[in-house]
Amino acid sequence: MSPRVLSSYVSALLALAALGLGCEGPVDAGGQPERQGAEDDPLAVPDTAAPGSLDHLHREVILRSCAGQPGLCHHGQFEPNLSTPALTYANLVLRPSLEKNKRARVVPGDPAASVLIDKLRDRDVISRMPLGAEPLAEEDLVAIEAWIQEGALRRPGDPPAPVLNNSPAKPEIAIFDASGARLDGAGQVVVHPGDTLTLRMSVQDFETDDADIYFAGFELVTPDDLSLLLVPESGADGGTAYGEYDEDAPEGLGDKLNYRVNVTLGETSVLVGGDGEMTEVPSAGLTLSPVFFYADQPLEQGGMFAFSYQAELLKVTR
Repeated sequence: MSPRVLSSYVSALLALAALGLGCEGPVDAGGQPERQGAEDDPLAVPDTAAPGSLDHLHREVILRSCAGQPGLCHHGQFEPNLSTPALTYANLVLRPSLEKNKRARVVPGDPAASVLIDKLRDRDVISRMPLGAEPLAEEDLVAIEAWIQEGALRRPGDPPAPVLNNSPAKPEIAIFDASGARLDGAGQVVVHPGDTLTLRMSVQDFETDDADIYFAGFELVTPDDLSLLLVPESGADGGTAYGEYDEDAPEGLGDKLNYRVNVTLGETSVLVGGDGEMTEVPSAGLTLSPVFFYADQPLEQGGMFAFSYQAELLKVTR
């Protein structure tokens, strides 16, 4: 990935962390605020629990049916990890479902809107949970619904779950020719000077609609980490092009490729270094790696970004 891209965004994220912006608590390696208190061991399974609490439901229902031992799906080998009460809480409450990625697994106060209940009751889902086992007893389902209805708290008297900015999904990289045919389905893409290409990416964020993504950036980077100048009128900053939203975008691998930029390769290309120095070289012979990235919201408002990189995907030849 281009150092220019990495350094600018890492610097911004570190600055936000220093200011205490963009999160309600400590940030883990995945960029998500930790929900448990400092005294709460996320791997602990308490011996006692208040009836009706998540700790009680975990011991009486979830461990038995979903996560009590290796071999049960959610012991830790499949997402979400429900192996302890703290992990169960952190991975369920206000967290996006994998199957229905614009809905939360558990919506406090609203069992009917919670994908967890859809999965347990087999309502308009691909598969009922627990997978390949007997459905939960009705009294267990009612107990889980009651916990959600009463606010889906970790323990009685605890504060509500914080509203988090969930991480955006990794974008899919795609390259199309001027006719609209996709080129990157089978190995390296070979193109020629004079060709016009459309670079596309998918975006997916739980809180932000595709059309409202803050920005989508595209770079083409050489093996020695120089960026192809994509927007000449922007000077050295033109090594990054910002995509436009395409409502009629083609489908990728499960999502629309709805941000795009058009690139026309000349006989010569300008490469931009990390220091802003620009060098003109013949286009033929270039090998380029796409670096596509986007941010869901402004970083100063707690935004996060996701990126994809595909080494030496594009080859320019005569």
